[in-house]
Amino acid sequence: MPEPPVNWPRFGPFAQIPPLASVKPGSLNAWAMPRGSGATTLAKIFLRIVDAPARVKIDGEHVEQYEQETLNFAIHVIDHAPLPSSVARTPGQGHTLAEYVQLDLEDVGTPLDACLHQAGIWDQVANIPHGIECTEWSSYMTKPEAFRVQLARAIFRASLGTIRMLMVLDPLRHCNASEIDETRRSWIQALRPLMKDTLVLIIDQTSDPRKWAD
Repeated sequence: MPEPPVNWPRFGPFAQIPPLASVKPGSLNAWAMPRGSGATTLAKIFLRIVDAPARVKIDGEHVEQYEQETLNFAIHVIDHAPLPSSVARTPGQGHTLAEYVQLDLEDVGTPLDACLHQAGIWDQVANIPHGIECTEWSSYMTKPEAFRVQLARAIFRASLGTIRMLMVLDPLRHCNASEIDETRRSWIQALRPLMKDTLVLIIDQTSDPRKWAD
């Protein structure tokens, strides 16, 4: 993967942020950011978890002008490390899978089974002990499968009309080389319905980000 351009803005000693002007609503936006170059830092800037001299705007307003609670509703981050903070090794640990995906709001939004089907994880969930009522679901899944449960949660939140931006950090991580193309296609299929109302940004640290446009 090519090194990031030397003119990328830097925030602190680690983050190298591609130009935000390239992100377009209604399409699947994919950036290449090598691991260690600041993808999680970028997510934290969007959520105002960390302060940085960034001129990031959402709906024409600088991110610093938003209350953090507002950003937590408007921006959803799928990451391999829990955000904004958690002592749990895996996001959702301690909750049943249903509670985690539906945020304890099972009476509203898209039904759970539809979220899991769209995320491409229904069959795996059906085969773990206690299924959607399992509280240790992540321990029965591979890392790519558990990552898709996070996707199901994002799909549910999007159905509530609260998400303006969805940021997915390196969804192809931990995939075998022979599985990358098929996994990418299934992610594209799952994300496509969200693009109408949500700005979708993929940070690809594993493959060529141009292939997300295929």
